[in-house]
Amino acid sequence: MRLLAIFAHPDDESFFCAGTLAKYAALGHEVYLICATRGEQGRIRHPALDASLYPKGEALGKLREKELEAACTTLGLRPPIFLGYQDSGYPLEVAQANPRGFMHQNLQQIEDVLLGYMAQLKPQVVIGFDPQGYYGHADHIHLHRATLGAFWRAGNVMPEPPKRLFFPVRTKERVAQTRFDPERYGVSPCSVAVRVDVRPLAPTIRAAVLAHASQAGPEENFSQVLLDWPGLLEEETFVLGGLRGSFPAMPVDDLLAGWS
Repeated sequence: MRLLAIFAHPDDESFFCAGTLAKYAALGHEVYLICATRGEQGRIRHPALDASLYPKGEALGKLREKELEAACTTLGLRPPIFLGYQDSGYPLEVAQANPRGFMHQNLQQIEDVLLGYMAQLKPQVVIGFDPQGYYGHADHIHLHRATLGAFWRAGNVMPEPPKRLFFPVRTKERVAQTRFDPERYGVSPCSVAVRVDVRPLAPTIRAAVLAHASQAGPEENFSQVLLDWPGLLEEETFVLGGLRGSFPAMPVDDLLAGWS
């Protein structure tokens, strides 16, 4: 089987579904990762790194590119595929003021690029952002729309299009273990299609998060949450975003459950 994860920035994969990606890679499946940007508009969070050496833009993007390559090696994934778009930045007012940012790029053209990679890689399963982009990041939402469009358009141009599209989410109960608002960042358990037990992979998830050294630090951020709240390293949950064919009664414990 071939799985394709599509995310916007380096470290998205480690926060959202590192354990799941590593699990299927370890089982012998081909696991690919597309990253739309290099996270050029992020910031250095690690206190041991001199932020002046990695200003926003090309320098920071190159650093985060190397970090993502290291994380993919840790998780057992194929080398990451960078689409070369520019990180829009966060929060929304920053992204809106950055006309070169990903959120401002033509949605149809992004779909075309993703569709080309789907035709090349021929994944049976695609993983991408949910409609809210998890926490409302404009790049995440824009990429969700492009991924969803490419998934459905694939049925018109590919002899064997991907059959399943999943969005990684956190349930309200899991988010409640953190300092984040479960009503804002969590979903109802009844909407979950797949619950993947990733407890055996907790050390791998931690290592993948720490591979993004520039983003790991004492400040509160989403990836750091995985290191601070071990409960989040027990299970990764997914909702079903698209389906061709049948699917078992939900929830199941395997993205490939009931495959035919």
